[in-house]
Amino acid sequence: MTREPAASAAFRPPRLARILVGGSGVMSLANGVTIPFLAIYLRNELGLSVSTVGLVIGSSVLFGISGGFLGGALSDIVGRRRVLLSCLLVVIGSFVGFYFARDAVTAFVFNASMAFATSAFSPVAKVLISDLLPVALRVKWFSYQYLAINAGYAVGPLIGVALGFTGARISFPAAACVYLVYLAVLWAATRHLPRPSTGDGGLTTLGRSTGAIVRGLGESARAVMSDRRLLLLLIGAILLETVHSRISVLLAQNFVIDFADSARVLAAVMTTNAVAVIVLQLFAAGYVQRYNPLNAITLGGILTFVGMAGFAISEQMWHYIVAMVVFTVAETLIVPSEFALVDRIAPEERRGAYFGAQTFAQVGGFTGPFLGSLVLASFGGPVMFLAIGSLALVSVVLYLLVGRRIPDLSRHDTLPEAETETETEKAS
Repeated sequence: MTREPAASAAFRPPRLARILVGGSGVMSLANGVTIPFLAIYLRNELGLSVSTVGLVIGSSVLFGISGGFLGGALSDIVGRRRVLLSCLLVVIGSFVGFYFARDAVTAFVFNASMAFATSAFSPVAKVLISDLLPVALRVKWFSYQYLAINAGYAVGPLIGVALGFTGARISFPAAACVYLVYLAVLWAATRHLPRPSTGDGGLTTLGRSTGAIVRGLGESARAVMSDRRLLLLLIGAILLETVHSRISVLLAQNFVIDFADSARVLAAVMTTNAVAVIVLQLFAAGYVQRYNPLNAITLGGILTFVGMAGFAISEQMWHYIVAMVVFTVAETLIVPSEFALVDRIAPEERRGAYFGAQTFAQVGGFTGPFLGSLVLASFGGPVMFLAIGSLALVSVVLYLLVGRRIPDLSRHDTLPEAETETETEKAS
């Protein structure tokens, strides 16, 4: 295991990288003021039925998955800046649209456009961070971004409640204003940003016509589907997402059976998760940066199973809290490591498409609750936690298989001693 060279301390990350990380926190804060209370808004303000609310909100997963890949692939063709700014404009329009929405159809359209745009923005922002930074610092900054996102989501709902925005129409234009400010900042920061190296290759010869863009997207899709390493990484990511993504659903259903005050126990355990992510993320970032991401994700997968096994044998609330801390340590190791592995195998000209393909891991957000519910109904909570948790061990095997196909995985690029400003930073 190779330690990060001391030369990295002399490198000063570009201002744009800091803006992207900080902006992720700002965006999640604005989302936290609105999205957690969207069901309340749809029920109380629009008068939609419970099933319709479920359809509107649940459909966002499908649009999110498609948006992630298309956004990433488009950024390879037309450039990161165009995609990022366009996505922010669509999100702003969606928030404004929610303010004027009066029926299920308009709510569905604006929820779909928001899910598509936010999911398209996320991988492109990661790719741009990757473009800006040397290999030795990328995983650490992926961790910073993940920390900013979680911090925003932790604070956002509290601000929403304090301002009386819980399900109120006024929350949507307020969120739109926050996004508008970030749009202006990002527009200014990327105004002189040169096209990414991935955009200066063969894809630019296709031109900018609609037909050329479609052909470019087709080529990206074929390139992604033909890379067996990426496909194995995606399967592993889906398995881990199956365990992690909707753990609150699995816990909630189990608590309803085991505890009379299930809501209080669930709140305590999930608050532990939120606090632990924020507290532990920087420590995890240091570990992931110091050693190769395959070791970190292997440890994360093992700890995921340990945490799930802890849930299986827990009898009191504090047992679940301890198990959740272990489970959260695993989460903080896994998330940045997944993107670091994708970054290592992505060709320069297809990096956006590869990062966007990682969005397909969101399928685990459906498979987790679905499979968990089936096992819970048939065999009970302990078996459910062990069965779903074992998927993390399967993912570890897949990641180890892929790791054997990635040369120099433990190598960290040396950062120039005297370099404190990159050409990209000067441009931005």
